[in-house]
Amino acid sequence: MQKIWQQPFPSPQNTKSGLQMSCFAGICVFVILYFVKPFGLNELLDSKVFVLSIQYALVTILLSLFCNTIMPLLFPNFFTDKRWTVLHEIIFLIALVFIVALGNIVFTVLKSNAAISINLILKILRYTFVIGIIPIVISVVIKQQQLLIKYSKGATEMESLIAENNILLKPKVDIKEAVEETILQKKVILPGTTTPIILQIQGTNQQELLTIEATLFLFAEASDNYTAIHYINNGTPQKLLYRIPIKNLANQTSEAIGIFRCHKSYLVNLSQVTHITGNAQGYKLHLYQNKFEIPVSRSLNSSIKEKFTDLKVLK
Repeated sequence: MQKIWQQPFPSPQNTKSGLQMSCFAGICVFVILYFVKPFGLNELLDSKVFVLSIQYALVTILLSLFCNTIMPLLFPNFFTDKRWTVLHEIIFLIALVFIVALGNIVFTVLKSNAAISINLILKILRYTFVIGIIPIVISVVIKQQQLLIKYSKGATEMESLIAENNILLKPKVDIKEAVEETILQKKVILPGTTTPIILQIQGTNQQELLTIEATLFLFAEASDNYTAIHYINNGTPQKLLYRIPIKNLANQTSEAIGIFRCHKSYLVNLSQVTHITGNAQGYKLHLYQNKFEIPVSRSLNSSIKEKFTDLKVLK
């Protein structure tokens, strides 16, 4: 079992949550400075403490916004859910507190016209970390546990709805015959069967052409202008790398309702999902005997259940 600091955690990529966290941090700073009056603030007039509390809270909000919204945009490869853990989150927030402390130092020097000194720097660093570090660790642990419980429960509920005998996983006609008939634009109608959807995936290069039955498509993973296409051939997972943006691939497979873009980098066949798990980052879809794990974008966590319902693979 993973230790708590090794467990997955949502990276700071969501602008809305970054704004909320920044405002929360500013409110905490104001409440502590104005109502608790630490570090000798109780010796000042109440009106002056109020103004100082507002000012330092604004410094906290502005710098927190920079760290939570601008930095993820500048370094998207670093702020990624794929590698983010509780430990990363704690280190990031400690760095955030340090940046806020530097901002407090600059603000204090400009406000009081004081000379920068080692003693002043160490003093403000100490004050900032005393105010910020304990709430940070506590909030991370609480948030991680809340998200873990939320998505684990949601994954269990969805998994209980997935039909054990999903007919969409079993081709109803001979695949070779169906492909040939589809290419010839003929209909395949056999007693007690339905005609499967045949996908013809065309890459940028002319020789990049894959013709498969839709239910044998597993998933696709984007990598710049290339996309790795995973599918089943003779009962074995296969992989092809085509020069095609995943957006174009999604358009080419839109006829199959089970194929869904669950993430900016992933296109998945929901009819091939055999297991669903949840952690603090959201839901994970498992395919082909749990050999493949596909993340669901946090913005789509609330709608993934509806996608399974639309696919009619629910009990």
